[in-house]
Amino acid sequence: MSAGVGRMKVNELERWLERVLVPVEPSDRFAQRLKARLVTLQGAGPGEGWVLLAAVLMGVVMTVAWMGVALRIALGVLALLGIVQGSRRGKARKG
Repeated sequence: MSAGVGRMKVNELERWLERVLVPVEPSDRFAQRLKARLVTLQGAGPGEGWVLLAAVLMGVVMTVAWMGVALRIALGVLALLGIVQGSRRGKARKG
């Protein structure tokens, strides 16, 4: 089998895979540690109360942000109407 760069023949590849990919039985200690990581204890994470509080606070913040955007749009429209009315009054005085 060649160790350099190049294509391997099918039978060489099969022999190499048989030699490298040998099934291994994990130790009991490793299996126990793996199972322990998969188990979550109740109360280990944030409680339901904190999640609910965070959701409510996020809703309040989003509502305030949208109200700020709506207020800015309303002020912009009013300013635009004021400019239009001012230009009409100026034309009426001159004419």
